Amino acid sequence: MRLHIAGFMAWTALLSAGCTVDDPVATLRSPDAGTDVPDEWAAHCEDSGPPLLLGNPAAGPQVCSGQLAQTLFRRAACSCEGLSLSAPFTVDAFRSSAGPYAPGGTGGDVGVNGVLSANDRVTVGGLLQVGGVQISSPLTVGGGLDSNGPLSGPGTSATVTGDARVNGDVGLAALTVGGVLTVPPEFSPGPAQASELRREPVPPVIPCDCAEGSRFDPAALIAHHTVDNDNAAIGLDPATLTDVTGERVLELLCGRFLLTRIAGPGRATLRIRGRTALFIPGGVDLKEALTVDVQPPGELDLFLAGGFIVSGDLTLGSAALPSRVRVYVAGSQALDISAGSTLAGNLYAPQAQLNLSGNAEVFGSLFVRHLEASGAVQVHHDADVLGAGAACPAGQAG
Repeated sequence: MRLHIAGFMAWTALLSAGCTVDDPVATLRSPDAGTDVPDEWAAHCEDSGPPLLLGNPAAGPQVCSGQLAQTLFRRAACSCEGLSLSAPFTVDAFRSSAGPYAPGGTGGDVGVNGVLSANDRVTVGGLLQVGGVQISSPLTVGGGLDSNGPLSGPGTSATVTGDARVNGDVGLAALTVGGVLTVPPEFSPGPAQASELRREPVPPVIPCDCAEGSRFDPAALIAHHTVDNDNAAIGLDPATLTDVTGERVLELLCGRFLLTRIAGPGRATLRIRGRTALFIPGGVDLKEALTVDVQPPGELDLFLAGGFIVSGDLTLGSAALPSRVRVYVAGSQALDISAGSTLAGNLYAPQAQLNLSGNAEVFGSLFVRHLEASGAVQVHHDADVLGAGAACPAGQAG
């Protein structure tokens, strides 16, 4: 398996509101550290530890990690450009706090700033917002549909349970809309059937916030926390995983930590048992395997730059608890995920293309520049991420 990964002030203004919680103290359990956890640190990290506040307080309000997660991962899938599919694509939702994933759950929104192009069946459990649609197999939408352009597919059909707004011609063999269909007067609704047809302008939508001046910038946080972190408080050497041989295990309870790089011929395991933010400016390059194990009450916000290569097995998170893992990628290097990988978390990489080979099942969500998939793709959105900011200071969990 190979996984390649290569406006902060605006974001703090959006998510801020006068934090009063002190920066948390980190705690660490690891054979690499060579020290025990002091009692005061263990006490500080009781349960999951306090909410994590990130960013430079001298430059503006800090952002609470939970609020950041619930803001960026509202949808099961977001593509800043187009979404090209040559095999079935299915999106639904569940709540990990209510039990394991079961097929057929309602919800799971999808946003595509460009055109959704599909040669096989597409099923979206929630709202679908797109720049346009080009399909050659049936499209099924469990929520509403917003399209900035036409619906093209002369030999196929689409079914929308809710309302549909189409700013273009409906060029399908059939369109069935359970609610209201709105098409501007200058365009044709085609053979559509709906509970009501409205002939009026359709306002444009921007499903995913990808503009350079307004999108969240992981690089700014990574740069700041390269010098502002909790490593010194626990005696953690940031170079402790730069040369991984054999098997290395690093366990973190709560806090903000810096690892210069994770690299080497061996296998590494990160065990997260509290609210943890981990910054890796030099990226990941492991030949054998990487496991990211997050168990309650742990949560991980992982910020990466400098590439992400795992030549062997990658296990990112748990399918039972995907809302607890959030990965933010700085840079535009392509992300290649091969069949057999475990991707159970929320991925934010608005400048990178995600390439999925073979059949892929994702538990969590994807926010990428562009998605290409050679096999069937299933995305199961863990709606619990929408409440990730509940523990944030007042004014940041809105």
